[in-house]
Amino acid sequence: MRFDPFTPAALQDPYPLYAALRAAEPVHWSAKLKSWVLFRHDDVEQFFRDDARLSSDRARAAKFRSSAAIGDAPVLRTVASDDPDHTPVRAILTAALNPRVRALSPQVAALVEALLAAMESAAAGLADQLDGARDIDLVERFAARLPGEVIAELLDVPVADRPQFRLASEKIARGMDRFYSGGPARDGLLELGAYFVQLVQARRAGAGDDLVRRLLGGAYHGDRLNELEVVAMCTALVFGGHETTVNLLSNGMLALLGDAAALARLRDDPGALEPAIEELLRYDSPAQIISRTAMVDFEWRGAAIRAGDAVVACLGAANRDPAAFSDPDRLDPTRRPNPHLAFGLGSHFCPGAQLTRLEARIAIAALLRRFPRLRLGDAPPVRRPTAVLRGLEHLPVRVD
Repeated sequence: MRFDPFTPAALQDPYPLYAALRAAEPVHWSAKLKSWVLFRHDDVEQFFRDDARLSSDRARAAKFRSSAAIGDAPVLRTVASDDPDHTPVRAILTAALNPRVRALSPQVAALVEALLAAMESAAAGLADQLDGARDIDLVERFAARLPGEVIAELLDVPVADRPQFRLASEKIARGMDRFYSGGPARDGLLELGAYFVQLVQARRAGAGDDLVRRLLGGAYHGDRLNELEVVAMCTALVFGGHETTVNLLSNGMLALLGDAAALARLRDDPGALEPAIEELLRYDSPAQIISRTAMVDFEWRGAAIRAGDAVVACLGAANRDPAAFSDPDRLDPTRRPNPHLAFGLGSHFCPGAQLTRLEARIAIAALLRRFPRLRLGDAPPVRRPTAVLRGLEHLPVRVD
């Protein structure tokens, strides 16, 4: 069998391909990805916990060795580093990020309400102009805007800088897929990095409780991040936090709007939203693929993996594995237990998971409350041509 997640059919609906490979060849060599790919839930669990044999540094893979040499560029510690570098970086980030996220609910709620009010006004304007209700793009008007605004709030980006910040964030939003990145994504990363260099330098002195100052002042057994590591951390938070939340909101609302019973349940019982969000993460995971590098030779289900090989976990396939979930292709907002792997596991569990869940919980509840007749529009949803991250380019809805 051949695994190519970039075909039009796979980009539209990868789950039949996942199911076929999960059953026939769960540890599969993909010539397209030049990687071993894992499709079963238990294998992906092991993948995340196997720090002894798998490095989280994808650049160590043999398939990247022909790339331009790094030369004298500084080696920065990040949350994707292996130990011993990973532990202090992760500890400093967790200590800085979690208290800020816990205090962020009022600001997220205010941002959500402002975006929904603007969306409602836009819908009313369209209805007046066109003599009747017309489609509003939920991605453009809401899902794609919220995460950037929340991260700007988290980092205390000055209001005057937010248009520039938002533009750079949008440029890098498509940068995960090799075949969908390029000049704009690289430009966005450079612009954002340059911006954070200035912001970090400006925040070295002076009081404040924003995340940048918390990262600069944080320590783990006397170990501190240098300024470039703080810049890299801030850039990664924008890059990762934006896409995960956009895709959760867009994929999740598409799934709910296609299931009248699930939607009605959440409208009638907002308390049911917490397990529903976990099910939305499982059902159509925002991140579909994550990579590691083999550090030693070993076998996995009889496949001979060599040091330097790239090993890829297919989260979307693992989260639809019938060995782990009953009736896995059915959306069940009440599903418990729900051992999905949308945020990973182990030492590299997604550090932004708490923030993404907070945004989704507030945003979906507010959407259903403000627009009780929310439904799919006449125009069809449009998938983004990305496989590593799965999301929507457009989600037309009616809010009347």
